[in-house]
Amino acid sequence: MFRKYILKPAVWHRNPLEFEWDPESGEVRGADAGQVIAMAASAVKEGSVTGHPYPTSYDITDPLHNISEMAVLLGQDWMLSEDLASAYPEEEEADDQIVMIDKDGVEHVKSGKMLH
Repeated sequence: MFRKYILKPAVWHRNPLEFEWDPESGEVRGADAGQVIAMAASAVKEGSVTGHPYPTSYDITDPLHNISEMAVLLGQDWMLSEDLASAYPEEEEADDQIVMIDKDGVEHVKSGKMLH
């Protein structure tokens, strides 16, 4: 089933993006279908794209069939619709730890989040 998208640009150098996409078949049609298909092919060739939060790298293998990959691909330059935004992959929690050494030389490990 085709989904219709008209995405507003999130950056000054892009125009609105209008297309219809069927994630099951991978078909894209509409005014900007060629641009979406070209972006998807380029991302697959590269193997990854950098997305939000920058500079997070996301693997890209088949964005025409994978809504999360399509969300990352389009979310670089356009404001995402609700379905694409909800499919955007969540950033993995950082495993930041802070080691504090007290005056007796004893190490105390704290999560970086605890210090906020």
